[in-house]
Amino acid sequence: MTATASTVRATGQYRRLQNESRAAAADPVELVTMLYDELETAVGVLAAMVRQGQRVSATEPAHRARTILIGLDVGLDRDAGGDVATALSRVYRSMRRKLDEAVQQNDAKALADILEGIITISSAWRQLR
Repeated sequence: MTATASTVRATGQYRRLQNESRAAAADPVELVTMLYDELETAVGVLAAMVRQGQRVSATEPAHRARTILIGLDVGLDRDAGGDVATALSRVYRSMRRKLDEAVQQNDAKALADILEGIITISSAWRQLR
């Protein structure tokens, strides 16, 4: 069964409330993990909205996803992270361009591809724990 946009949105809001509680005591790895959770939710909502025939440009989930990708990129420690930080920066910028195109074109397949990439990176990040 495919989740509706409202179901995904409600789940995301609940998760955001939980994350706000966790953020105060979180370490840097946990904070990045929380951003990935939020990014997955935002892109998931966008994909669900497109599947339901809704236009997603200029929506809160589109803005949130883009803002998180910018935040992840800006938050990279390029001195300590070296080549890994440089590579992640390229990935975040590429995802942002693809997100902008997918949102503009209302493309569910492109959003699903972006979500798959986010989940892959998020999974690798979680292994740092």
